Amino acid sequence: MAFDPEKRYFYVEHPTEGWRVYLRAGCFIHEKPKAGEAIDPMRFAVVKRAHKSRNGKEWEPPKGQMEGKDGLRNPSDSIMNILKQNLKREVTEESRIRTIQNMDYTGIVLEGRENDYPPNTFFQYHIFRATVTPAEFQKAVEELQWYREHPAAFERQKRDRKEKDEIGWYSPSETRIMGRWSPTLVGMYLKKYAN
Repeated sequence: MAFDPEKRYFYVEHPTEGWRVYLRAGCFIHEKPKAGEAIDPMRFAVVKRAHKSRNGKEWEPPKGQMEGKDGLRNPSDSIMNILKQNLKREVTEESRIRTIQNMDYTGIVLEGRENDYPPNTFFQYHIFRATVTPAEFQKAVEELQWYREHPAAFERQKRDRKEKDEIGWYSPSETRIMGRWSPTLVGMYLKKYAN
């Protein structure tokens, strides 16, 4: 894509009509509830854009675009399995959560177009939800804190691991959602699960 020519992104394309859809995925990660308790849909993990104010609109659930390497690793896999594998990679890169549990597909899909897309080109975000143990979440908090305290080490990481530098629990007033698509995704998710 023109905005990032160094990367190759995964897409599906109709063989005769020619439309193309770039696949993306996002995950709403909740603290694993105690036995007999339900998931609190308003308490999900969000990550902050690196080097930005924690008070600004700089937070979002872990999400990302499927890269060619995700889709080509095992081409006989189903698109759903490829999306899940992509999402686990994105979650680890952005949030430092390495083990998520109970990953489920929500059925929430956001389709759109970027301003620089050629004609007949779209993207789709496919949204999942999962749980994390308090211990695993705390490890992620501590790892990102360590990197904030050691900026030279943070900068030596691969590019994909330098996009986010803090993790927290969503709060409408304290972890304000950023960007063009994340507010819509959060709204769609909460409409389905918080009502």
